[in-house]
Parts: sequence; C-alpha cells; structure tokens
Amino acid sequence: MAAVLRIPEKNASEILLVSKLVQSDAKVETSNDLVLELDGEKIDTPNSIIKALVSKSKKAELLGADKAEQAQVEEWLSFTNQSLRGVGKKEIVSNIEKKINDHLSNKTYFINNHLTIVDVVIFGLLFSHSKSIKVTSAPNTLRWFDLIQNTVVKANNLTQDFPLVEINLDDVPEPAAPVVAKKGDKKGGDVKAAPAAAAAAAAKDNKKPEAAAAGKDNKKGPVEGGKSKKEKKKAEKKPAAPAPVETDQPVVSRIDIRVGLIKSVKKHEGADSLYVEEIDIGEEEPRTIVSGLVKWYPVEEMENRIVFVVANLKPASMRGVKSYGMVLCASAADGSAVELLAPVDTSKVKPGDRVFVEGQEGEPEKVLNPKKKYWETVQPELHTDDNLIAHYGDKPLLVRTASGEAIQMKAATVKNGGIK
Repeated sequence: MAAVLRIPEKNASEILLVSKLVQSDAKVETSNDLVLELDGEKIDTPNSIIKALVSKSKKAELLGADKAEQAQVEEWLSFTNQSLRGVGKKEIVSNIEKKINDHLSNKTYFINNHLTIVDVVIFGLLFSHSKSIKVTSAPNTLRWFDLIQNTVVKANNLTQDFPLVEINLDDVPEPAAPVVAKKGDKKGGDVKAAPAAAAAAAAKDNKKPEAAAAGKDNKKGPVEGGKSKKEKKKAEKKPAAPAPVETDQPVVSRIDIRVGLIKSVKKHEGADSLYVEEIDIGEEEPRTIVSGLVKWYPVEEMENRIVFVVANLKPASMRGVKSYGMVLCASAADGSAVELLAPVDTSKVKPGDRVFVEGQEGEPEKVLNPKKKYWETVQPELHTDDNLIAHYGDKPLLVRTASGEAIQMKAATVKNGGIK
C-alpha cells in the first residue's frame, strides 16, 4: 500500500518541508487533519510523522549521527511541540528572541556543527513568522534562518513552496554598553536606556538652543553674501565619514580553497561518524579539520590523500574538537554517494596551491565574515558535470600550480552532484 501524507492547507509547513527535502515516497494530499498512512499504520502527531518520513528516506542521518545527537534531536523536537506549535504569536516571538537566539549565539546549527532535522523543522515552523525575526532583537536567529533558506531551501530547489525571504544582515548592531548613572543623579532609574537612545535624546535636546539662536540671529537680517548664520554654519559643517564600500570583487574569489594533504586521521573520540584529520595546506603546521566521512571512507583510504580544503571558514567546535576548515566533497543527488574531490593529476599539485575560477580572480578573505554569507552564496553554485569535473556555475574550478599550469578538479563517480 502506497504511503499517503495528508496535510492541512494552512499549517504543518514544517512537515511539508521535511517531506520534500528527504524526497519522501508518500503521496501528499490536502486534508483537514494531519495524518501519515504508512505500512498500514496511521500516524497523527507531527514529530512522529517527521521521524517516520526521515527514517524511511536516504537522509536518515538527519535524525542524529549517534545516540548523543539523537537525544538532542528528541529534546529539540519536544521543544517545538511545547513552544512553537499551538501557541500564540507572542510566545513564538519570545522564543525567537530569547531561547533560540541565545542558543545560536555561538552555533551555526542547532546541534553540533552540521544540519539535522531540528534545523529543518524549526525553519519550517518559523517560516510564516519570518517578519518577526528582527535584526535588532534576534540577530543570531536571523543569521541562522538565512543560512537554512540558502543551504536547504534554495540548494534543493524548494523555493516554490518556501520563497526566499529578503534579509539584510549588514545592520546587526554592536552590543550596547549600559549607561551608568552619576552618583546622586535623581534620574538613576533611566540607567537601562540604551546608549543610542540616550545619544538620540541628547542630539534632540542640543538642536533646540542652536535653532533658537539661529532664529534670533536671522531676525537681524542676512549676513555675508546674503547667507544667514544658520546657513553658514550648515555649510561649514564637516561631512560625515563615508560608509565602507563593498568592492566589485567576484564573490567566489573571496573563498580560500586550497590543495591539502591528509597527514594523519583518526576517529573522533566523541562521535562515531566523524574523523579528526591533520591536513597540510602549505602552512607551517597542519590544520586540524573534522569531517563526517566515516560512513564513506575507511581510515586507510583517508591517509596521505590529496584533498581540497575551504581554508578561511570561521573555526567551529565539533563535539569538543575545534575544526579549522572543511574538506570539499561531491554528493549524489539521491544521497547514495559522497566523494572527496581530487585534482585530475595529483602529481602536478602541492599542498597550499590555490583554487580559482578563470575571469573571477581576487584575493580571498582572511576569515569569511558570517554576516556577509559569502560561502552560502557560492556553495549552491558548486557542482560536478557529466564528466565528473567540478564547476562553479558554468566554469570549471582550477588549481593554480607552481608551473603556471591550471589543473581541473574532479569526483570519482558522482556526476551532476552538489559540492560542499
């Protein structure tokens, strides 16, 4: 009997997103009630439906790479039931600004440093409340929301059901220092006011005497070439310093991708699905990099292997081990294969050689600014073609070698796969 997923038209968007992301075989129908008919059983609670859809798919790892992660997934799914479903908008906004924003203050994803079903579900639940995610009150939530809409929704061609939300992260405010009241100040009750508000109030008050003085002087008639003192003062006022201008540098050139040589590799002590590698990328010391490749490669196939490393990502802690980069892999569309990229001729490259796109060269950032979303912009355009060659858009990724020869990058068997 074919599986059927019945979803109410105006809610359960998170379940629709999960179903489409994991490419569930269940036929989706509109209904008044939420229910999944699977293997002769009717499942009618949101989280049970989500877990059933994912566990039956080729993306079951989204439920957690090990028992510890699976426990965290259960905990967060329980949170969604209690705090994001069947509650008022006020409570949802409060959770966006407090619990969720605080949790994401030092995290890229909800659990460890990779995508889980928790990110997908919470994104789906918050999608209709995206206008309530303010840059001033929930910058971490907003940053995460933008990441998920690019790496999950856009990268998997799901924008028809979940249109991209326009987000500007450039206006994230600096943390405000508290205003300290002077001793004996009767207005000490106002010490919680933000400095910006205090400055604005001061500016407003300061304008009044200046305007009054100018008005008084203007009664005497024009001065110096017919200009009033107010006009003269305005003309003499120094212009504000211009805001930093974003250069026209191609965004792909900001990503520092280098040839790396894996010097050593071992299993992560706290996560069965992760390797901890020491990779030579042409620096004085090898980089420690954590990768989720245990499922795809035995240790002996990882050692002394030439790989490609994204070298200027912000360092991130993965189950207690700080990772200083990411190895690039090609992934089959159906999730059946993940392959490390390699040069077409390993004899012509060395650790530290940089990758470029012809006609889009530039100096890479030292460390990618998460607010600028450079990697999130580039990554969806990375892919392999019919001939296994790695591309950015319609142009091949090339290694600039010491001899000046440009060497292409390739996957072993994955054609037309994404790269990340």
